[in-house]
Order: sequence, then C-alpha cells, then structure tokens
Amino acid sequence: MEFSYHQKIDDPFAYGYLSKVEQGRYIAMAEGLYQECLVMPIQYDKDVGLFECVRPLYCAGYRPCWGIFTEEGIIERKKAKFPEYADFFRAIEDILVPLNTEKMIEFSEYRKPDEIQLSIQHGFMGGTWGGHTQPDYGKMLKMTGDGLREKINKYRKIHPYVSDFYDGLERVLEGMEAVGRRTAELAAKMAAETESEKEKEHFLALSRAMSHFLKGEPYDFLSAAQFFWMYFSYDTYDSPGRLDQIFLPYWKKTPYDEAFAILDGIWIGFHKHRTWNVCISGSDEHGNDMTNELSFAFLELVGKHRFQTPNLTMRCHENTDPALMQKATEALATGCGIPALYNDRVVCKMFMEKLGIPAKDAYNYAMNGCNQIDIPGKSHMGLEDGNVNLCKCMELYLHRGMCTITGEMLGRDFGDPTQCTTFEEVLEGFKKEVEYVTETACRHANACQRIHAQYAPNLWCSLVFDGCIEKGRDFKNGGPIYNHGQMLTLALADAVDSLAAIRYHVFEKKNFTMEQLIHALETDFADNEVMRQMLSEKPARFGNGDADTDALAKEVVEHYFGYLLTIPTFRGGWYTGGCSPFKEAAEAGECTGAAPNGRHKADPLTADSIGATPGRDEEGPTALLHSVLELPHHMAGSGFILNIKFDKEVFNTKEGMDNFMALWKTYFEQGGQQLSVTVVSQEELLDAKVHPENHRNLIVRVGGYSDYFVNISADLQDNVIARTGYGR
Repeated sequence: MEFSYHQKIDDPFAYGYLSKVEQGRYIAMAEGLYQECLVMPIQYDKDVGLFECVRPLYCAGYRPCWGIFTEEGIIERKKAKFPEYADFFRAIEDILVPLNTEKMIEFSEYRKPDEIQLSIQHGFMGGTWGGHTQPDYGKMLKMTGDGLREKINKYRKIHPYVSDFYDGLERVLEGMEAVGRRTAELAAKMAAETESEKEKEHFLALSRAMSHFLKGEPYDFLSAAQFFWMYFSYDTYDSPGRLDQIFLPYWKKTPYDEAFAILDGIWIGFHKHRTWNVCISGSDEHGNDMTNELSFAFLELVGKHRFQTPNLTMRCHENTDPALMQKATEALATGCGIPALYNDRVVCKMFMEKLGIPAKDAYNYAMNGCNQIDIPGKSHMGLEDGNVNLCKCMELYLHRGMCTITGEMLGRDFGDPTQCTTFEEVLEGFKKEVEYVTETACRHANACQRIHAQYAPNLWCSLVFDGCIEKGRDFKNGGPIYNHGQMLTLALADAVDSLAAIRYHVFEKKNFTMEQLIHALETDFADNEVMRQMLSEKPARFGNGDADTDALAKEVVEHYFGYLLTIPTFRGGWYTGGCSPFKEAAEAGECTGAAPNGRHKADPLTADSIGATPGRDEEGPTALLHSVLELPHHMAGSGFILNIKFDKEVFNTKEGMDNFMALWKTYFEQGGQQLSVTVVSQEELLDAKVHPENHRNLIVRVGGYSDYFVNISADLQDNVIARTGYGR
C-alpha cells in the first residue's frame, strides 16, 4: 500500500502494518511489530536495576491481551499536527480502525440484544478479551535466534501452505534481535557517560549480557535477570510463572547477597507494573519437593515490602518443606494476603483425569492472572473466558426467563415453577437455566476467540510457545499444545442457599407455596418480612457443615462443571470451571433480584468465593471447611478460591500460627484446592471505612487477588467486613 510517512510521526506499528497489509495478516502484523522494535523506547529503571521495553500509545498498535488497538484521540491530534501526511492517517482510519479487536467484539453480530443485556446485568460474561499469556521463561532464556530459525525452516517444509505464517515469525524474531542490539548499545553508552565507577561496571555488565541476547544461555544471575526482564517487559509484564525454578541455575552462579539484591529489584518492578502472578515451590510428577533457596527468598521479599501486588502463589503438596510453610504463614501474618496457597494433588488430578494432560506437564502448572491455571509455554488456557452468575440463573428460572431488575426477558422459560410438585422438578428447571446461560457464555467466548484468531494473531507467543511452529498455527488459533478454557462461578452460595430454602419451606415444611414465594420475590418482600426472615434463618446456610445443604451444593457444582466439560473451545480444547469473582461479587449482587435465601433485590452482598455468603458461616472455620470440601474440587480447571478471614490475634502467637498451619494442611489433605487468607482486625476495617486516610496500607483479599482496602468499592468493602472473622 502506498502512502506518505515520516518517522517524526512516531507510529511504527501502523506504518509497518499498512506497508504490508496487501500481503496478509501475518506479514502485516509481523512488519508492524518489527518496525516497533526498531524504535521502541528502551529505558533503564533505577528501581529495578535493569533495562526494559516501553510501549507508548500510538495511533494504532498491538497488545498481547487485547489484540489490535486504535486511539481515536491520538489519530486526531496527529492528523492536525502532520496535515502533509493525511493519506497515512486516512489509511489508519480505513484499515486499522475497523480492525480494532475490542470494537470488533463489541459490535459483532454474534452479540444478540437480549444476551448483551443479560451480560450487562451480570448474568454471565463471555470472552471480550484475549486473556493472559504465560511463556516458559526458563526455556526462553536458553533459546537462540539460530535455533528458532532452524526450527521454523524445518516445519515450513512440512506446512508449506502457511509460509506467510513462518515469514511473519522470522520477522518478529529479527525485531527482538534488534531490541537486544539496541539495549546493548544503550547500556554501553550510559557506561561511557557516567562518572560513577559502580554504575559504569553495572552498565557494562548489562551491555555484555545484552550482546549475548538470543545467542546463548545466560552465564550468571544478572544476565538471566536482564534477559528475562527484556522478554517480560515486551510481553507487557503479565505472569512470569515458576520463577524459583527458572532462576535457580543462574542464582547459584552469583553470591547470595548480590543475587538477592537483583531479585529485590525485580520484585519492585513487578509491583510497579502490576504483574499478575508469580509461582513458587510445588512438586514434580514423582512427588519430590521443588522448594529451593529462591522459594524462601521470594517469601522474604513479601515480608520485606508488604506489597499488595504481585500475587504470589505457593504450590503445596504432602512433602512441602515445613520451614517453607512456616515462612509462608509469617508472610500472611503481615496482612498482605499473600501467598495464595494451592494444592498440587488436586490441581494435577483435574488436569490428568479430566483433560488428559500428561503428569510431567500437569505438575509444571503455574498460576496466570489472578488465579487461572496454565502450563507455561505449552498452553493458552489460563485466561478468564467468562463466568456465570448462578444466583441470576435462579432468578431467571423462577420468573420464567424474566429479569426482575429490568423487566426484560433475558433468560429462557423452562416451565412454570408454581406447577412443580416436587423439589426435584425445581432443581431440574434451575439446571436447565444454568445450561442456557452457560452455553451462551461459552458461545460468546468462542466468538471472541474466533475474532482474535482471524484478525489479531499473536506472533510473538507463536514464536515461543510449543506447538505453534510445529503445527503451523498461531497462538490464538489453537497453536499451543493445550487450548482449554476456564469459565468461573459467581454467587454459588447464594444459589445453593436459595435452593435449600425452597426445598425446606415449600416442599418439606410447606410453610408457603411456590406461588406465594415468587410473588414475594417479585415485590422484594414488601409486606412479607416474616417470610423473608424465615427464608434467611432456615435451613442452615452453606458453610455451616449442614449435610443436606452441602450435598445440594455438590450437586449444583458437579452439574455446572460437568456441563462445561461437554462444550469445546474455539481454540481446540474443552471448557472447565472455577471460582474467582475478582471485583464482580458486589456488581453481580447489584444486578440480581430478590432471592429465596432472603436476600433483597440488588443487595451487593453475595458470595465472593466458594465459601459462604459473607457473614453466614456461623459455626466456625472447621464447619466452613467441612462444607467446602463437599464440593468437587477435582473438577475445577481454574482457581477454586476460598477466601477466609482471620483476626490478627490468631497470628500473633506461635500457637495461633501452628493452629492455622494445621488447618491448612488438613484442608489440603482432605482435597481442598486453594486458600486465600486475609489477616486483619475487624476494628481496623470498620475504622478504615470512616477514616481511609489512616489506613492507606491496609490490604485484603478480593476474589483471587489482594488490594488496598481503601481502593476497592464501598460495596466490596462491606463484603470484606461482613466476612466471618475467625479468632482464637
């Protein structure tokens, strides 16, 4: 395509993409990324002690998680500033603006009006973004340009019909090599300009390292850290995976104090850039403990800085080093909410038994994003493909598909619940509504995946993920070895409690009819406060060890997760379930009508994990865990979050911490998948609502991550406050 352009416009991706657009999406995308690498700002971050890539906002560009983006405001400003290049900006508007991935998804014909409205009302979320990525940085530290070219040429001969794909990969590789050369030159220049001998030595060391970039394996921890940070910053600081395993060979080649200082800088960098998830410890497929010096070093940094980000995940198993468990408990005692704790035996069982992933790969899993699970460098499945609000499904079923918030038909009519003569009929109707909403969420997610694959290929990940080069398929189009999906769960306890209340009051005790109940729900219990109190008080809510309620919860989750496993992803895998409400617990409640558990219409207080609705677990932590353990953790292909809150006094004594570790160990031995722990005093939370200026550093767990209490919404703050706080 012909157009006038000058580098002073500073829009390299658009220039590269448009100059090759007639040669197809792979060549155009690769040229855009290559041109960006030639001029992309590279800066030295003093806090981190390393060089990093910087991605400015251009008229158009590419973000790994979102796809192609365009910035209309920047386009208009540059059009006004450079009128002599009007044809270039016209090309952006004619070609790249229509390819804005987010807009393509938003205005796609697959999004039917009633389904859009149901999504707005938090009945479900499906797709909308490209998801997290997690390369195998351990493998990447060792890769060379020559080795990658040899691999590309080998498989080009096997798949000659996608030669443009392989041409694109080579161009992206050339761009990354250019980044390495530019960084080495910049470091040498800064070494020559500084008067500090210490800085000169450091910059020269980084220059030597980057001169070695993509030519061979790092030779010490500083070179490994710089290689990693360059790749990581280029991939927008997502989730680095099992860094204690990845860094260990290079860590051992550097004196401890020096290595720890480098790691300290990386940890600060993770916090500055809102890195999502770092993973430590765990076992191999033979049950051997993989804990090492770095595992302890990361926990040391957690206690030292007490950041709310990045999330740190600690993988646990039967042979976890007791000293590491003690160190993790001490880190939690600081109140930062990390590490999050995961059970290898349960996670790996799901991967192996339900998805057929070999043990060696299953036991190399790491967390991605808040709590999604990936196989680093081999999968594109650790992303939030969507979620389903089970309490909203209950509302839709009871009102024959109508949303009581908007008065619109947003679900499907699966029969008149007032005509049900048994509770089993009600349960089956609810399950059908869940299936409808789940199928809708997965269909939206698949359409989103299709758009990414067709219009926004991720050639960088295709270059470094196993399977893509071998198959001749892009990362977004089923290239990696594993391409499963992860659908999350909202308001689980609220739906279960509602079902239990219907069974108890309508069918067992016959305190009122289904018709009377539904009328009360339609009026938000106006003139029916006595009924609302009865529904709220009996039977025992989920989270209190009641066998009947717990069995109902098990059946609901088994049905939902089992149904997901029948739905294929566009990428070429199967959907699995999990539970991580992120910030959506309160929003989901606000968009859900009155429920048979006695909750009022639009009440933001809904379950924020697989545990009880906040404050409704009244029989102590043992009863809560007993209930939660009835759920099918072994079917969860994503994080199955249990938020649990302890008073600070529990962690102020050795006895209290020992008791917590015993609880944690027993929970995992009995089949629990995950624990997220908030350590805080209730008085402090209440005061922070009134005087936030005095509690800027107060951290709590929300969904599957930690955040400063004063930064979350008022409704989420109330959610955290309402959680039962367990003391000694």
